[in-house]
Amino acid sequence: MNWLVDLFGSTSVAGSVLILGLVAALGLILGAVQVRGIKLGIAGVLFAGLLFGHLGATLAPPVLEFARDLGLILFVYAVGIEVGPGFLPSLRQHGLWLNLTAAAVVAAGAVLAMMTSRLLGIEMPVAAGMFSGATTNTPSLGAAQAALHQLPSYTDSLGELPGLGYAVTYPFGVLGIIFSMIAVRGLFPKAAAEPAGDRTGPATADPPAQPERLDVLPIFLGISLGVLLGSLPVSVSGLPVPLRLGLAGGPLIVAIVLGAVGRIGPLSWRLPAAAADLMREFGIVLFLACVGIRSGGGFVRTVTQGDGLHWMALGAVITLAPLLIAVVVSRLLIRTSYASACGLLAGSMTNPASLAFAISTTHSEETTLAYATVYPLTMVLRVIAAQLIVLLLAR
Repeated sequence: MNWLVDLFGSTSVAGSVLILGLVAALGLILGAVQVRGIKLGIAGVLFAGLLFGHLGATLAPPVLEFARDLGLILFVYAVGIEVGPGFLPSLRQHGLWLNLTAAAVVAAGAVLAMMTSRLLGIEMPVAAGMFSGATTNTPSLGAAQAALHQLPSYTDSLGELPGLGYAVTYPFGVLGIIFSMIAVRGLFPKAAAEPAGDRTGPATADPPAQPERLDVLPIFLGISLGVLLGSLPVSVSGLPVPLRLGLAGGPLIVAIVLGAVGRIGPLSWRLPAAAADLMREFGIVLFLACVGIRSGGGFVRTVTQGDGLHWMALGAVITLAPLLIAVVVSRLLIRTSYASACGLLAGSMTNPASLAFAISTTHSEETTLAYATVYPLTMVLRVIAAQLIVLLLAR
C-alpha cells in the first residue's frame, strides 16, 4: 500500500488528477444533500476542497494555478455563450432600470467590502474574497486573485486569503438572497401567477435554436480571443497596476458577443445545450476544487481561532444591505412586481440556486426574464469590481 500513500503525498500529475477527482466527486455528493429544502449545490465542491486541504492534500503550484484558471475560463465562456442570444432582446424588453438597479447592488457591495478593510482593519485580500463570497460570485474571486497576483507585494500566503474570505462568507450569501426574497414579500401586492416552466439558469422566453452537433474549433478560437481581450492592459490613473478584464471578464464578454452573433461563415459559436451545461459544470467544479484545496490549510484555524466569525458577520451585511435597499427602491420607483424583484435579486448575485427558489415561489415567467436581463452585465461588473477592490486598497 506504500504506492497509494506515495501517490497521495506526491505532486505528480497522477496524484494531482486523483485528488481533484476525489474532491469533485465528494463535493458534488455533499452539494446534493438537502436540509430543510436547501442544498449547497456546487458550493459543496469548495467545502470538499477545504477538507482535503485541511487534511494536507496539496497540488504542485503550477498544476493548481493552471487547473484553477482553466476551470474559470471554461465556466465563464459557457455562461457567456448561453446568455448571449437573449441579452439584447431581454434588455430591450425589460428596460434599463433593472440593470441600473443590479449595477447599484454590485457597487454597494464593493463599497461595503472596501469599508470593512479601511475602517475595520480587514486585510485587503480577505475583503476581496468576502465581496465574492457574500455575493456568491465565483468568477469575481478568480479576478481578485489575478489582480492580487500582479502586485509587487504578492506572496503565496497572501494568495490564500481571498479563498478563505470567500469560503467563510459564501454559505450565508446563498441563504441571504433567499431570506431577502422572503423578507420583502409584504411590500408587493398579491398577483396571479404564471407557469414558469423548469428553467433554473440564464434564459429567455424564446430560446434560440441550438446547433445540431458540437464543433470544437469555435470553442478554442473563442476562448483564445477571450484570453487576449482579458489580458489587454488598461492604465488607470491612481491604480498601482493596469486594470484588466482578466481570465474571467475577457472570455465572458467575448462569449456574450459570439453567442449573440451566432454564426460567422462556417463557424457556429453557439453550443448544444448539453455541451454548454457540461462545460459550465466541469469548469466551476475544477475551479472550486482548486480554490478549496489551496485555502483548506488555514480555513479551520481561521474559523475557530481567528477572525472567521467576524468575517461571517461582515459578509452578512455585504449580502443583505444592498439587496434590501435595491428591492425597496425598485418597488417604490419603478414599480416592479414581486416576481421581477425576485429575478432581480437572484440575477444581481448571479446565483442560480436562489433563482430556482424564486421560480418555485413565484411560478412566473417574469422571474426568469428579470434574471436573464441583469445577469450578463452583473457578471461583468462583479469581475471588474473585484479587481478594483484589490487595486484601490493596494494603493
